[in-house]
Amino acid sequence: MLNKLYFILSIISVTLSVQAQEVLVSSDISIRNNLSYDIIGEIEDRIVLFRDAGDEYFMETFDEEMTMVFSTSIVFEQPKVDIYNILGLDSTFQILYGYPDQDSIRIKSRRYDPKAILIDSVSLFTIEKKLFKRYKYVNSEDGSKTLLFAKARKDILELFWIDNKRNKLIASQNHSILNINLNEDFRFMDLTNDGRAITYFDTDNFQFTKENHFGHLFVFSPYSITPDYYPLNYDSKVAIDFKMEFNNINNHFVLAGLYSTVSNSSAEGYFLINKDIDQIQEKDTFSFTQFPREFISEVIGVKKKRVNLLNDFVIKDLTLRADGGVLMFFESYKEFARRSTYRSYTRRDASLYGDRGWVDYYNEDIIVVATHPEGDEHWKKVLHKKQFSQDDEAIFSSFYIFKTPSRLRLIYNDDITKNSTISEYLVDPIGDYERRSLLNTEYENLKLRFNDSIQLSSNSMIVPSQQSYTLNLVKITY
Repeated sequence: MLNKLYFILSIISVTLSVQAQEVLVSSDISIRNNLSYDIIGEIEDRIVLFRDAGDEYFMETFDEEMTMVFSTSIVFEQPKVDIYNILGLDSTFQILYGYPDQDSIRIKSRRYDPKAILIDSVSLFTIEKKLFKRYKYVNSEDGSKTLLFAKARKDILELFWIDNKRNKLIASQNHSILNINLNEDFRFMDLTNDGRAITYFDTDNFQFTKENHFGHLFVFSPYSITPDYYPLNYDSKVAIDFKMEFNNINNHFVLAGLYSTVSNSSAEGYFLINKDIDQIQEKDTFSFTQFPREFISEVIGVKKKRVNLLNDFVIKDLTLRADGGVLMFFESYKEFARRSTYRSYTRRDASLYGDRGWVDYYNEDIIVVATHPEGDEHWKKVLHKKQFSQDDEAIFSSFYIFKTPSRLRLIYNDDITKNSTISEYLVDPIGDYERRSLLNTEYENLKLRFNDSIQLSSNSMIVPSQQSYTLNLVKITY
C-alpha cells in the first residue's frame, strides 16, 4: 500500500434526511491491499477503526458527526505480527498479538487511547517457536477477560486466560480430550464473566450414526486443573444446525438448533437446552419441538396436504431474554454454483487456497421462535424477505438484530445493490411485528454490511459500507 495514502481522505461527512432517523456517512477510506479491518466501537465519544494491511497497521478515529479527526499508523516490534484480538475498553483499546523472538514466540498486549498514544505494553507469555500455533480467541461478555486457545497436538487443547482489567495472564492449561477429534468435532467456545471456558464438541451427527449422537460439554476453569464434563443426549436425532450462548445473568447454558430424524438437511423442528450449567446432569437430553404442518405451509407459502419438513434453514442467532427465556432466529439460506470452479483466494476461505465456484446466494425468510425460561414455546412467527447476490459470499445479505429494551429491530438490505432500500421488522416481546422501510441508499453510493454492524447504544449503530476498495462507516441514529 502506498505510504500516507490515508491522509488524502476528505473530512466532510454526508448527512441523509430519512424519516425519524439520522444517518451520517464518513468520508471514503481506501482499503486497497488491506487484509482486514475492525470497527472497535466507541471510546471516549470517538469511533475507532483499525486496519491490517499485512505489514502495515492503521488507525482512524471519527467524531460524533462521523468526521475523521485522527489518522495514523501503528508500529510494532516487527513489520509483520500475528494479531489475535482487538478489544475496545472504557478509555482504551487493547491489541493482543504475537511475533517471533529468537527461538520463541512472544505474546504481548498493548493498549492505546483514541489518539493512538501507547498507554501500556506487557509481555504476557512466551512459547517455543517449534510449538507455536495460530490462536483463536473469545472475550467474556463484560470484556473483563480474554481466552486464547488452540489445538496443541492431536488431542491436546491449549488454553490461556488473560485478565483485561489487570492486563496479565491468569492461567494456562493443557487438556487431553480423548475420543474426540479436536478439528472435526469442535463447535463452540465461550468465556463467562467469571472466567469459565465453556467448550462444546459434537460427535456422530449423521443419519447412520444418530443412535450414538452426543454433545460433549466441557467447562474449564482457570482455578481448577480438572474440568467438568457433561455428555448431552440427542435422543437419536440429527442436528442440522445449532448455536450456543451463555447467559451470565442466570448462569444458564443455552444451545439450540434444528433437528431431523429422517434427513441430514431437512428440519422437522427445533431443539433446545436452557439450563443452569451447575445443574446439568450426565446424559441430559434436549427438548425437541416439531413444527406443525400448518406452520410449515405458512413458511413455504403453499398449502400442501403433506408437508412435514423445512428445507434450507439454518440458525442465525440466539437472543437471551431478560426473564431467562430464549429467542431463536432461523433463516432460509441456499447456495447454487453456476459453473465449474476456479482457483481463487479470499480472507474468508476455510483453507488458504481453495477451489471456489461462481455462486448464487439466496437469503430469504426468517423464523422467530420465543420460549419461556422453562423451555416451553411462547410464540413463533414467519417474517418474509428475499435477498439474492452473486459471488460475494453473501456478506451484504441476511439481517442484523438491533436490541432495545422494548423491541427488536431486524434490519436488512432489500436488494443487494448500491442503490437499495433498507427495511426492518420491529418485533415486540409478545411476537407482534410490523415491517417498514428504514432508508434508501439511492444516489449515496453505499453498500451496507449489516452482519458486521456494531450497536453503540439503544438508539445508534455503526454499519460498514464497502464497495471495491472503498470503505465508509455509516452511523444510524433513531
